[in-house]
Amino acid sequence: MIHLEDVTKEYAGPLARATGNRVRALHGVSLHVEPGTALGIVGPNGAGKSTLIRLLLGYLRPTRGSVRIGGMAARPYVRRHGMAYVSEVVALPPTWTVGGALRTFATMGRVENAPERVQAEMERFGIAELAGRRVSSLSKGNLQRVALAQAFLGPRQVMILDEPTSGLDPEWVMRLRDYTAEWRQADPGRVLLMASHNLDEVERVADRVLVLEQGRVREIIELRQAPAQGAAYRLEVEPGDFVPAAVRAAFPDAVAEEGAPFAFRVQVASAAELSDRAAHLLGAGVLLRALVPERQTLEERYRAGRTAGKVAR
Repeated sequence: MIHLEDVTKEYAGPLARATGNRVRALHGVSLHVEPGTALGIVGPNGAGKSTLIRLLLGYLRPTRGSVRIGGMAARPYVRRHGMAYVSEVVALPPTWTVGGALRTFATMGRVENAPERVQAEMERFGIAELAGRRVSSLSKGNLQRVALAQAFLGPRQVMILDEPTSGLDPEWVMRLRDYTAEWRQADPGRVLLMASHNLDEVERVADRVLVLEQGRVREIIELRQAPAQGAAYRLEVEPGDFVPAAVRAAFPDAVAEEGAPFAFRVQVASAAELSDRAAHLLGAGVLLRALVPERQTLEERYRAGRTAGKVAR
């Protein structure tokens, strides 16, 4: 769906051109995003996230390399098919009303059944009662919900959300997570890109995460891979005098957690071995509370990548 091949983007005003001091925001970025993917985009300030988004929206052209969406250059794709987008900073004319803003966006986006769609999205994002209010009078959270509502107006194949939870309270953060999941489920070929400094939220939403650093792809983290062979698991069981011995009979290498005598770390070579050993444990009369794979969080993997100084090329 989205293909970037060796994309470099440089900024150069008259002085920079005269002195040869061009600012390179992206350097040799290659990225393939298949249909049906939710891609997180993370990295420190100045890593090139905003430039990448502007290239995808067709606002900028690469200095070198190519950006293709659905087989087309970015700008022609957006003109023909549209793209759902929420910018990091929401800026609307202050005299516009909430309803007027959404009607304008629906018209600009050639949204079918625009009055019904506008009303439906205002109700979904809890801003229907604000329809007559001027944008200048809105709180940050309400303004963010207006921006999100416009992104969901049309049936787009690509949605780009730049810091979408900014200003939202925990209730609306959870609702937005549900709405993006519903949006993806409505068409399995849709692509969601989410740029955010909130690694926990990115981990909840994304399938893969692009890590940018100094304009380069540092790494791509896969979040939905099945546990590898030799994976470790956390096993928690109901207490009982016979339980520790039964656990060690089923899992000889089990290690009890410090301060939690009925929680263990166990390791197996395969899913089949895990199933066999768990069945042995259940057959001994042990009741399971939890059996979950151990894995690093996105934050831990992000930190590890920074420490290792990895840069994928």
